[in-house]
Amino acid sequence: MASIFLMRGGWGLLNRSCYPNHAAYLNATSRLRKNGLIVSRSGNGQTPHLTLTDAGKNDLPAYFSPEKSWRRKWNGIWYMVIYDVPEVDRKYRDVLRLFLKRMRMGCLQQSVWVTTQDIRPDFDDLSTAASLGAFAFLFEAKTVLGLPNNRVVEEAWNFGRLCLLQDRYCEVMGENIARLEQGTCSAEELGTLMRMALNAYHSVFVEDPLLPMLLYPSNYRGVEVLSLHRKLFSKINERL
Repeated sequence: MASIFLMRGGWGLLNRSCYPNHAAYLNATSRLRKNGLIVSRSGNGQTPHLTLTDAGKNDLPAYFSPEKSWRRKWNGIWYMVIYDVPEVDRKYRDVLRLFLKRMRMGCLQQSVWVTTQDIRPDFDDLSTAASLGAFAFLFEAKTVLGLPNNRVVEEAWNFGRLCLLQDRYCEVMGENIARLEQGTCSAEELGTLMRMALNAYHSVFVEDPLLPMLLYPSNYRGVEVLSLHRKLFSKINERL
């Protein structure tokens, strides 16, 4: 009977009835809010309500300095979040999935997410403020499903789509740099080009997991994208 109770969400009910101390809850909630996740509780023991917001509006996105991530030394440990959120809490599950993606975690399955980053503090905040511990476990592992690391990367992140975006970006920005070097852009066109280039750069890197470089597939062109982005804006600055 105990196992049936837990499978049907009984563990979640028990866990939600034992809230952490108020100071820890407030601190965890504040940190999550800074990362773009608002947690609110009804006070009646129900699953917390999660809402995504624009994260880090005053911070420069990590993908403007991706070298920090590419150069990061990796200790070979994968961090895996495995959860089982019942259907009755579908909204919680959907927002959680989007938040894990925002954290640049890769999805092996709908409820199995992986990252090379040590997310123990983030998981603790989610457990403290959003009761994630009622539904999930965080594992550390040297291997994932017995797969080699390159297979884990290929399965967890959509590099097919990412590489297509990178190819297109390199093609278009190469053409735009050539136009700038030839001096064929008007002042009005420069403004349009700047907005277009920033949006394109964002579209490419927003889906990039920013892994240590040794884990990327051979057709990854992130370094070239970054180089073209900087060269393009250097050329634009010369014209302003």
